[in-house]
Amino acid sequence: MQLLPIDDFIARLRDLAHAAFGDVEELRLGTSRFGQPIPAFKIPDQSRRAVFLGFPHPNEPLGELILEAVVREAVDRQSPSQTACWYLVPVWDIDGARENEAWWSDAVTVERMIDHWYRPAPSEQVEWAFPLDYGGVRFERPGPETEAVRRLLDAVQPEVLLSLHNSVFQGVYTLISPQGAPLAPLISETLHAHGLRPRSPCPIPYVETYAEGVFGLPHARLEIDYLRELDPHVPLSFYDNGAASFDYVGATCLSFVMELPMFDWVVPPNEGRLRRCDLGARHLAWWEQLTEDLGAALADERLAQSDSPLLSSPRYFYQRRDADRATIRQRLADILQSSEPVQSADWENYMADLLTIATQYSQLQRGGGPALAAAMNVRRELGQLARGRLRVLDADTIYHAGRAMVRQVLDGIR
Repeated sequence: MQLLPIDDFIARLRDLAHAAFGDVEELRLGTSRFGQPIPAFKIPDQSRRAVFLGFPHPNEPLGELILEAVVREAVDRQSPSQTACWYLVPVWDIDGARENEAWWSDAVTVERMIDHWYRPAPSEQVEWAFPLDYGGVRFERPGPETEAVRRLLDAVQPEVLLSLHNSVFQGVYTLISPQGAPLAPLISETLHAHGLRPRSPCPIPYVETYAEGVFGLPHARLEIDYLRELDPHVPLSFYDNGAASFDYVGATCLSFVMELPMFDWVVPPNEGRLRRCDLGARHLAWWEQLTEDLGAALADERLAQSDSPLLSSPRYFYQRRDADRATIRQRLADILQSSEPVQSADWENYMADLLTIATQYSQLQRGGGPALAAAMNVRRELGQLARGRLRVLDADTIYHAGRAMVRQVLDGIR
């Protein structure tokens, strides 16, 4: 898989658009918090108003491949009799994406991801900073990147919104608004047709299931309700982010989120007769260790008050530790009571947790925190589980699967 540095990717998308459509209009939607322009490309002569958001999170680069596919799809759909336009935002979180490009612009490995990973707390994520007022939670501090896309959405009033996320480990899933639910079986079949195994159940516990690998959107109100019901005694003071782009556009727009993976199995781990309950206990032990280490590190006022962007996420994880404990225990309830052998899906969930934990340690240390034994141990365990068992998905699979789903969503809108 060849992924490009941010400047090279924007230049490539610009060249593709100009080659396909001539003098394509390039918009400057706004400026990032660190002064970087946020561009968008306006693709003419289409049948539906659509907005495509690349890099809605800074550590999710597969939108590079999907947006190339979108340009090719637009060529096939172009007609002078059509008056709608598509708007392609290649890199929404441009500052954060530049922080991550070190791990994908060379050979992608799990260790490189951990060592160069950057993802801020949700309140600083451009996708989770739209205005929110629900259930006692208010958010009214959109950053400049969110404001830039908000203005675009207000001006365009899209009929279709595609937010190009990606996951890391095995199992693909997608999220779609209710009016797109009839498309779910077709989308699920498309995943299988491209050799992608749909993830089941959904890793987001509070959304509806439409088909294998196709789920409802994780609206902010659903998460707030879920957290309150999970443990009414845990205050939501840590919940300081806003709503997402699909919350903002509302029910009149068909919203679709892709979560294609970076890796797939060559062969799943096989550790003899390891029981599911034992692996579940390892999950919990790692989370408890992270919580303990974050608490000790952030007791240092210098770290607690630091303005390093790398520390916002470790601070957030520590602030929401009680809610996370309840969520994780509910997610692991079945596995903790099972003496059956560990299954492939159990390993996938475990590795996803290890990545989250490893990247929090990495950001803590790179942000000025201590070098901890647990940080090296979790990095080593995840690397050993990945080595020889995972392969990076090829670019053609991502490109063609992404284009097929874009086509299905656009053809299915009513």
